[in-house]
Amino acid sequence: MPEAPFVPVIPAGGSGTRLWPLSRRERPKFLLDLTGTGSSLLEQTIERLLPLADAPPVVVTGAVHRAAVEEQAAGRARVIAEPSPRNSMPAIALAAAVVEREMPDAVIGSFAADHLVADTAAFAEDVRAARAAAEDGHLVTLGIVPTHPATGFGYIERSTAPVASVLERAGALPVSRFVEKPTREVAEEFLASGRFLWNAGMFVVRARVLLDELAVQIPPLAEGVRRIAAARGTAQEQEVLEEVWPSLLSIAIDHALAEPLAARGRVAVVPARFDWDDVGDFAALARQLRSPAAGGGVRTVGAADGTVRAEGVDGAGDGAGGGGDVRVLGTATVDAVGSRATVYGATHRHVALVGLDGITVVDAEDALLVLDEDHAQELTRIVSALSGAGRDDLR
Repeated sequence: MPEAPFVPVIPAGGSGTRLWPLSRRERPKFLLDLTGTGSSLLEQTIERLLPLADAPPVVVTGAVHRAAVEEQAAGRARVIAEPSPRNSMPAIALAAAVVEREMPDAVIGSFAADHLVADTAAFAEDVRAARAAAEDGHLVTLGIVPTHPATGFGYIERSTAPVASVLERAGALPVSRFVEKPTREVAEEFLASGRFLWNAGMFVVRARVLLDELAVQIPPLAEGVRRIAAARGTAQEQEVLEEVWPSLLSIAIDHALAEPLAARGRVAVVPARFDWDDVGDFAALARQLRSPAAGGGVRTVGAADGTVRAEGVDGAGDGAGGGGDVRVLGTATVDAVGSRATVYGATHRHVALVGLDGITVVDAEDALLVLDEDHAQELTRIVSALSGAGRDDLR
């Protein structure tokens, strides 16, 4: 039997509050080049999915971001604008309903717009494996082999049940359950057991299977997105969208489908062989920028050769002082002595660092952030407080 057509789906939502003030509501992180490669996270996502697609990828984004997404997609992907944020399940389900009407047997794969994947060849192999398992009717996820007891990710527990032949041929394993972000102690237990993978939120499934299973779990949601898809291209398209969309339950795909289907033995996982990061906060981003594979737009200050000053985009000037490792992205001029830090400089102010370890500095035109990377997750408290202080203009 020939392979079912494969259509990537790219949910592009969220405001990236843990990367403020780089990421803002009107310019969230998926639209940004955060690693100095010259391409935004969304552009990188489209590029690695295009070779796998049998039809243009479908990007689902907020109406406020539609123009920017279409500009970056540059005709390589279709863009669907959601009137308001409703979490991942309605966004993915709407894309599935649109694909189902055009290609009833198609397999879709949902991949977030703001993740980093280093080895695109390994990524392609794992997606093909997931696609093979999905054609048999499973909801398939790609699980990341954990490298440390992370508390910022959810986890997937592999089942100890016998592996069905169709899954074995695809290199997939049955899933027993999904687990929310654990405590450090529990994460260490997960790592030691060898049964758990990080949940990267990547799902591959037949569009019809997703919608039929959603009709069992949350009937109004499945019915609503199919109604919106049926109205596309008609005179009633906008009217139906505005009527139905606000009524859809705001829920994540994990809670809506992955967890109940795992309990019924209908979920499989492909252990991923590629390097992955969701760049969820400045600590994660600093790891990327300090890696040997950092983009060409990232400059190093305070390297082992004693260089401590970087000016402009190309290379470093002379300076005295020494040691440390400071990575600079942007136009800032930076002096550093004995520091390990990351600097995002969007202004012409001179930045000087002395004796700092594990610090991120973001120098934007309207805000200055100095953050200890060990407390990166707490940045959301600052962003939340901006509204209470009447500073929505900074969000």
